[in-house]
Amino acid sequence: MAQGLPACEALPPAPPSPPLLAGIAAQLAHLAAESEEFGLVLCSDPEVAGRYLVQLQQIDRLAQSLREMASVLTALDPAAAVAAIRLGDLRSALEAAYAV
Repeated sequence: MAQGLPACEALPPAPPSPPLLAGIAAQLAHLAAESEEFGLVLCSDPEVAGRYLVQLQQIDRLAQSLREMASVLTALDPAAAVAAIRLGDLRSALEAAYAV
């Protein structure tokens, strides 16, 4: 075997670069805006809004989640950004992931 680290002791991967995280955050924010627009269009039809209220609320929650995750990716203090998330289940999931 070649000199250096044994195969089972590989170095951990490098963290993502800030520009990559900013790009991902921008895409998430864009998807949030598109989801919100889509939901607003559907809500403008009273028949659709009445029939699909639960699904429209899910679209709104999706947009909120995307926006919250985008803010965490670009935060100077990710732990504080996670703690500030208003959606309880998303905050809990990200707190658990951040603790690892």
